[in-house]
Amino acid sequence: MMDEIIASIVAQFGTLSPGAIKDVKKVGQLQKVNKGDILVKEGDYSYELYFVAKGGARAYYLKDGKTITDWFAFENDFISSIVSFFLGVPSQHYIEVLEDSTFMVLQLKDIEVLCDKYHDFERLARMSTTKTMLQLQQRIVSLQFKSSKERYDSLLEKYPQIELRAPLGDIASYLGITQETLSRIRNSKNGI
Repeated sequence: MMDEIIASIVAQFGTLSPGAIKDVKKVGQLQKVNKGDILVKEGDYSYELYFVAKGGARAYYLKDGKTITDWFAFENDFISSIVSFFLGVPSQHYIEVLEDSTFMVLQLKDIEVLCDKYHDFERLARMSTTKTMLQLQQRIVSLQFKSSKERYDSLLEKYPQIELRAPLGDIASYLGITQETLSRIRNSKNGI
């Protein structure tokens, strides 16, 4: 399975030398987890980067007793507690597994060694970080300038099966709307 995961990453972000691939296989860990498992809790220090080989996860935080989802990751996506991962501070997020899943997990220290050792891996890391930054920037623009329906349509375009894979409350939270508003949008889309 590790070969397929690396092939998927390479297809998205560029080639890796045989040496880099060999070292990624050495340090990458396959982790199978169950639906509902929590990978990261608020307050944890998280130095792991998760690549979703199969399944899905969401990142969320708690605000006044409510969960606010701000990131979904499904097959061929990366997910981490970004602030904790990059700044070495306690996580503000939880990362929850949405369905039985398989991840390739890389530790920050191993990523740093791979970046120092292999220019092609460093480029891959830069490209994946850039992709994440662009997605987050697009999310901010979406929340500021798009209607609720436009945000919903964009999410379905990116993840066509998300309604079958994530609870509607989490989807509504991600879109910055109530579950009732999401129901109205879905009903109008389905002609109800």
